[in-house]
Amino acid sequence: MKALEVARYIIAKSDNVGDLITNKKLQKLLYYVKAWGLVYFDEGVIEDEFEAWIHGPVCVAVYQEYKRFGYNPIGFEYPNGMSSSQYIKMFWKDKNQNMMEMIDAVFAKYSVLSSFQLELLTHSEKPWIEARGNLLPIENGNAVIQEETMKNFYSKKNG
Repeated sequence: MKALEVARYIIAKSDNVGDLITNKKLQKLLYYVKAWGLVYFDEGVIEDEFEAWIHGPVCVAVYQEYKRFGYNPIGFEYPNGMSSSQYIKMFWKDKNQNMMEMIDAVFAKYSVLSSFQLELLTHSEKPWIEARGNLLPIENGNAVIQEETMKNFYSKKNG
């Protein structure tokens, strides 16, 4: 799946539980969907790459789509006047049910954390650290976080 597609689903999930989500938090939730998807599915779940930015992993396409919101919650207009619940049900159709359950599990585990807590968590983990290399904490960077590193790191956390 494209990250933007999963992003809209996560925004709807947040909306459905009465929570607001920023681009920063969305990025981290998508990253964990990507990482755990690589652990559980040979082909993964999210096909887009993530880069090791200052505030943690970022999918550039999703960042570009929602950067206009800055640090404010993302506003999302559901197609055809749908509610968040209707959008969630529609999204599940024609999707791999195991993948959708994994996305929901990642959402349940990580969405309770703030964007700052998620940032600190990703900063403490090998995939982001390795991709950042020798960059200073305040230095911009766009190195791709390697899928193999994610898969190996999170597979060990799972066992």
